Amino acid sequence: MILLGRLKDLLVRKKRFEPAGHRVSGGMAEVRLGRLVRSVIGDARVWDGLRIPDPENGGRREIDMIIARGDEVLFVEQKHWSGQLSFEDGSFLQTRRSGEILDHGNILEWTARKGRLLGEIMEKQNGHGFGSSNVVIVFSNRGLEMEAPPEGMWVMDEMGLVELIESGNRDAPPDSVVELMDGFGTWDTVHFRGGMALNGDIHSFGLGLDDWHDNLSGNGLIKIEHSTSWLSLITGVNSKLVALDDNRSSSLSFSGRPKLTMHVVGEKLPREIEWSNIFKIELSRIPAEWGRK
Repeated sequence: MILLGRLKDLLVRKKRFEPAGHRVSGGMAEVRLGRLVRSVIGDARVWDGLRIPDPENGGRREIDMIIARGDEVLFVEQKHWSGQLSFEDGSFLQTRRSGEILDHGNILEWTARKGRLLGEIMEKQNGHGFGSSNVVIVFSNRGLEMEAPPEGMWVMDEMGLVELIESGNRDAPPDSVVELMDGFGTWDTVHFRGGMALNGDIHSFGLGLDDWHDNLSGNGLIKIEHSTSWLSLITGVNSKLVALDDNRSSSLSFSGRPKLTMHVVGEKLPREIEWSNIFKIELSRIPAEWGRK
């Protein structure tokens, strides 16, 4: 019975989770855009994936990228579509290779609304809004065929954003803007063996880590090493975990198949995930009061 239990624990730790192809390419595009922007940003500041409270609709809304340069703030929405892109009455229409047409609605206005929510928080916290703001929609798939956007609409590819930054103000933003942005959180990301990753909010960790997380300083990182050798059927199947934040490093070992609870993006209800399938977790900083729901 002991050997059978160890075999089950070992097989769980050896299991691989392959990511969907479009998620891999989209994730790589996000990383690439972030690196390109930071390579030319000068003294300006960049934040990725900040989540802004939405009192009207509930929950929080993600802004893919925020660039603060001098007194101006840019709200960047990134898409990695394929096929053809056209515009009609404010809507963004994607024609896939199959000929199917997808109406994505007015992405520009939706992103601008998230910017307005952020501006309202800035006004409430500091008694004034941003000096100026603009929305930029970036399409990162080089194979996308895009018609000329309507006049005044900032729609471009990755290098278009790079050129926009290089040709404009790259001064440091006011301290009040930096403090405000640093008070928002982003997603927790759970990474699995094989390359799959899930974004969402971790509700409970187990393993005695909930108190550690409640006092998280800055962003957090949890790294896990699992026994995956067949020899562990004899010596014991275990896992070692290291939890890090800006000020602390904690470690522990566990056996068996403990679980955490996470509300994954796009799913209605939280679900349990086995620690034995995970090799890394990136944790969002705990939001300041203005960054919470």
